[in-house]
Amino acid sequence: MPDSPLINLCVGAASINLALGFRLKNRLECLAQGFAFLYNNLRICSNNSREALYNVARGYQHVGLVTLAASYYDKVLAVYEKEYQMPKLPNGDPNVAEERKPINCDLRKEASHSLHLIYKHSEAFDLARQVLKDHCTF
Repeated sequence: MPDSPLINLCVGAASINLALGFRLKNRLECLAQGFAFLYNNLRICSNNSREALYNVARGYQHVGLVTLAASYYDKVLAVYEKEYQMPKLPNGDPNVAEERKPINCDLRKEASHSLHLIYKHSEAFDLARQVLKDHCTF
């Protein structure tokens, strides 16, 4: 069970929420354990999993470490381009589309919206507008 991504995610999120409570004496230890579980989830899901990177970013944003959250949201947006499945061309090589991973969940809009809110809250309005323009418009 320690190698289950779902268990690591649930325990990590619960530990972070518990650490933010008011009745806990060892908040920092609980917070460190929560992020250890989230990083274990990231390791299990291969270090370039969009979902695991997004969960770490959400954890950092929930705690208030927005600089670290922004860097992980950027990683989510960068990984999206690598995992996007290319369509097969009628006269092209049929194995081209199989070289990339299939899309399991698209977190690009969620990550870009959260990154937009971080930039907007820090009064970097041009960066916030650019993130929405690059990742949320068609």
